[in-house]
Amino acid sequence: MKCNKSKPINDHLLRSWIRCRRKAWLEIYGDKQQKLWTAHSTLQLNHQIDCFHNLSQKSYGIGIQACKEGKNIAYGIRLKYPLKENRIFKANIPMLRKTSGESIWGDFSYQPVLARQGKKVTREHRLILAMTGILINNSQKYEVQKGLILHKENEIIKAENIRLTDNMKKELIDTLLNLERDIESKTPPPITSNRKKCTICSWKKDCDSVAKKEGHLSEISGIGSKRELLLNKIGINNMDDLAKIKHYKLKEKLESFGKQHSDISKQIILQSQSQLTNKAIKLHPRIALNNLKEAKGLLIYDIESDPDIKHDFLHGFIRIPNKISNKINYKEIKYSPLLNLEKNTESSLWERIKRKLNHYKGLPILHYGETEPISLLKLGLRQGASSHEIDALQKRFIDIHLLTRESWCLPVRNYGLKSVAEFIGFEWGQANTDGARALLWWRQWKKSRKRNNIYSKNLNSIFKYNRDDCIATLMIAKWLIDKE
Repeated sequence: MKCNKSKPINDHLLRSWIRCRRKAWLEIYGDKQQKLWTAHSTLQLNHQIDCFHNLSQKSYGIGIQACKEGKNIAYGIRLKYPLKENRIFKANIPMLRKTSGESIWGDFSYQPVLARQGKKVTREHRLILAMTGILINNSQKYEVQKGLILHKENEIIKAENIRLTDNMKKELIDTLLNLERDIESKTPPPITSNRKKCTICSWKKDCDSVAKKEGHLSEISGIGSKRELLLNKIGINNMDDLAKIKHYKLKEKLESFGKQHSDISKQIILQSQSQLTNKAIKLHPRIALNNLKEAKGLLIYDIESDPDIKHDFLHGFIRIPNKISNKINYKEIKYSPLLNLEKNTESSLWERIKRKLNHYKGLPILHYGETEPISLLKLGLRQGASSHEIDALQKRFIDIHLLTRESWCLPVRNYGLKSVAEFIGFEWGQANTDGARALLWWRQWKKSRKRNNIYSKNLNSIFKYNRDDCIATLMIAKWLIDKE
C-alpha cells in the first residue's frame, strides 16, 4: 500500500489518533466502503451547537476576519501550523471567544472554546485545547493562558476554565509526531485491546473482521485490556491458545495476579471455545426457569433514555397473554409506548405506569439488564411509593440478561441485547439502529415538534426500535425455555 506522506495532519486525525491509533491510519488508507455511519458523531455535533449557542452574542463573525474586527465570538476559523519541515498541521477551530490581552488586532485576545460530553475532562479535551491554543497564539502573537470547556449538566450549560500548561503543549507535540510516524507506516497499528470504545467507532466493522480472523483475545467476552496483558505474560496470545489450555493450569498461572483473575479462568476458556466453534455451550443443566415457564402471561419492558440529562423519555411494554412455551405470533404482539415528554411530568408518568402494572398484577416483568428495574424503582421512590409497593414490584422483575449469562456460554463478543438476539436469529426491522440513534431521533423530534412536522417520522422510528428491543428480549427468553 502506498502511503501519502504529503497529506497534512489535521485536527480530525488528531482526535482519531487520541481515541485509537488504528482509527487515524484507517481514516487515510482504509476502505471507505467499510466505514459505517454512527449516530454518535451527529449527537456530538448537536451537543456542541447547543453549548456554543449559549455563549453566542450579537457581536460574532466567521473566520479570522471576525478576530481582526474584534468580534466577541469567532466561528469556523481555519489555521495552519508548521509542525516540522514538509509537514503542516491544519485545523478547523469551531469557536474562539474574545478575552483580555494584547494581540496584533488590538487590546484584546482570543481563547479557544470546546464543548464536551461526558462527566469529566479527558486527555482528548486537554490536547485539543492545547492544539487550538498553539494555533491561535501563533496567529494573534499573544499567548492565551486558559481555554474554556462547556458542558451540559441537567440542561444547564456550565463553563470550566482549563489552564494551558507547558506540559500540555509538550504532550501535544509528542502526540503529533507519534501520529505522523503511524500514518507514514505501510501497515496499520494493531487493534486496540480496549474494545469497549469500538462500539461507537465508524471503523468497527473493519476491525471486528480482522480481530475475528486473527483470533484476538480482545474478541473474547470477559477479557479487557488489563486481562489480555496478564494472559500474554503467561504465554497465551490468541483465542486458540486460550481454548486449548486446561482449566486448572490457567487458574494456577493467573492466581499470582489476584483471585479475581483466577476465579474466571474456566469461564474465559469456555467462552473462547464457544466463539472458536461458533456453538453455544450450556453451563448449568438445570438453571431455575420456573417463574418464566409457569407464568400464564408476561410483560416485557424496555426504556429509552437521554443520559446527558438523566431523562427516561420512553417506557415501552409488550404483553404476552399466554405461556411463553406456546407459539408466539410476533407480528401481532401489542406494543404500548408511554412517552415522558419532560422530566417534570414524572408524577403523571408514574401513575400511568402503575395503572398498567396493576392491571396485569400477576404477570412477571421481563427486562434485559439492570437499567430498567433500577430506573423504575427509583421513579417509584421519587413519587412516594411505599416500601411494600417497591418490594412487590421488585419481585416481579426477571432479568433475561442475567439468566442467559448464568446458563449459557454463547459465541458472541459481548452479551448485550443486540449480540445475543442476533445470535439466536432475530433482526431489527430498521437497519443500523441502536440506542444512540434512537436518542438522536428523540432530540430531533423534540426540537421540531413545535415548529413543523419534518421529523415526525422519527417518533415512529423510536417506537419501532423500542418494540424490537422488547421482542428481542422475549425471543431470548423463549430460546432459554426451548433449549432447557
